[in-house]
Parts: sequence; C-alpha cells; structure tokens
Amino acid sequence: KMPRDITEIIIHCTATRGNWYADKPVEEVVAELTRWHTEKPPNGNGWSDCGYHYVVHTDGTVGSARPIEKSGAHCRGRNRSSIGVSLVGGRGGCKDDKFLDNYTEAQDEALRVLIGDLKQKHSGIYKISGHNEYASKACPCFSVDDWLV
Repeated sequence: KMPRDITEIIIHCTATRGNWYADKPVEEVVAELTRWHTEKPPNGNGWSDCGYHYVVHTDGTVGSARPIEKSGAHCRGRNRSSIGVSLVGGRGGCKDDKFLDNYTEAQDEALRVLIGDLKQKHSGIYKISGHNEYASKACPCFSVDDWLV
C-alpha cells in the first residue's frame, strides 16, 4: 500500500525545444532534468531530487524520475496528493494550444497509456489536470480537459 494518498495526476512540460535531447535516451533526459532541479541556485533549484515522478520523451518512451512514494516538487500546494508527469517540449507554447502543436503523436499515446496504468495502480486518482490550472503559467501548453475528451 502507498504511504501517500494519491488523488491526482498533474501534467507539466519541460519548456524545452521540440528537438532537445531528441537523439538521447529518456534516462539521459531524466538525469539532465534532475541536475537542473537538484543543483544549488543560481543554476538549479536546490531540491532533493527531480521534481517530477515521470518524464515522457518525444519518442514516447517514459522515464521514472522521483520515486512515487515521495511527494513531488512540481505544483505548489498539491504535491502531497499528486503524481507529476512532464512532457519533453513545450517551449514557447500557449496554454490554449492543442496537444500536437507542441508534442508528438508518440507522446500523446504514451501519456494516455501512462495515465491509464497509474489510475489502475492508484485507485484514488480522480483528477487529471495541467499545471496551468493551478499557476499562472502556460505549462503544459494545452488544455488537459480538452485533450482527455
């Protein structure tokens, strides 16, 4: 049984260009994001680990970052009960873009499969949202509600 009561999945983006690390495996993407999150300021955030639990690369591969047992560091006020998932890309995107304006079909498919898997593993999940629903940011640069339909 999970030590955390998980009720929500929150979708994010890395705000990187679409071709960023495109030729690298998802493990290297996770390592680089973790470096950004854990390096001391001013270069990083100085966190204990990557802020996200999962990262979805442009080729549709999914990488594990922060262990699911640990609260994330991805959405102020909602970390304790959520799983943070970040899509690679989204730089320059707007909050009302369509999913495929900033991401690949492989990411669309992979994210839907990941959400399905997580909902099976964690029966308390009743909400899938975007970071832009809780912060005045474009991230993840699409409307999660519209995309989920």
